[in-house]
Amino acid sequence: MKRAHAWIIVVAIGLLSVDSSVGAWGMDVHRWITRRAIDGLPPDIRPFFHARIDFISEHSADPDLWRVVGLRGTLGEEDPNHYLDLDGLDEPAPFSRVPRDLEAFIARYGIERANKMGRVPWRVEEIYTKLVNAFRDVGKGTAPYAVDNSRYLVAVLAHYVEDAHVPFHATMNHDGQLTNQKGIHSRFESELVMRNLATLKPAPVKIQPVTNVRDFIFDALVESQSLVAPLLEADKRAAAAHPAYDDAYYAAFRNGARSIVEKRLGDAASGVASIVTSAWEAAGRPKLPVAPGR
Repeated sequence: MKRAHAWIIVVAIGLLSVDSSVGAWGMDVHRWITRRAIDGLPPDIRPFFHARIDFISEHSADPDLWRVVGLRGTLGEEDPNHYLDLDGLDEPAPFSRVPRDLEAFIARYGIERANKMGRVPWRVEEIYTKLVNAFRDVGKGTAPYAVDNSRYLVAVLAHYVEDAHVPFHATMNHDGQLTNQKGIHSRFESELVMRNLATLKPAPVKIQPVTNVRDFIFDALVESQSLVAPLLEADKRAAAAHPAYDDAYYAAFRNGARSIVEKRLGDAASGVASIVTSAWEAAGRPKLPVAPGR
């Protein structure tokens, strides 16, 4: 356990960053989605992660804490790692003209605008590559801390993949500030989910092939952006009838947004499980030990 904690401190300082007032899925929701993703992993690798499911799910919230304390990493400040505001790039939906190569993206929009609009696809790709290498190290059996590192990287990777499935992480109107609906970000991704977690019915986790993790995240973001308008409308109708954001408001918001929140929760868990599986396969399907301490 000491080895894992030491590595976490190193990775938090050495590879990442932060600064933001806009959150992702609420921390408890991140933990819930991550646990669901681990439960849905293929039998060949599920025991390896299930042995430390509490550790992984707990640390899936870490990237939001890095934002709070202002850590900085390879790609720059942490905050843009959590989103990509597709509708702020002056490109028509479904945003096929947005470059998917980071250098081309920066060349097209300029470094300042590129950073402002976000970079979650490239952040996912970065952590995914680290996870592939960690899995390879586990297979070799000679790299110190490879087991702990791979489990922690799954927690980190899960966070960013889950963020890409939040509709308000793909829009300039990320908190309803442009439509006089300020606060919708947390109302949707945290309060609405936690109030209804026992009755929400997302689809079971489904593993799908991920041939290009960057494109996978772009596709998730395009779908996320398409869901912004109906969520804003559901919030508008609920707030018109119940402006106090009380139980009645959330009941009305749930009725208008249930299908969207269930789909994005299910898609997020499936996305995490699919990308983790892809990373293991890209590493050559190494044998992963089951014992928590190994």
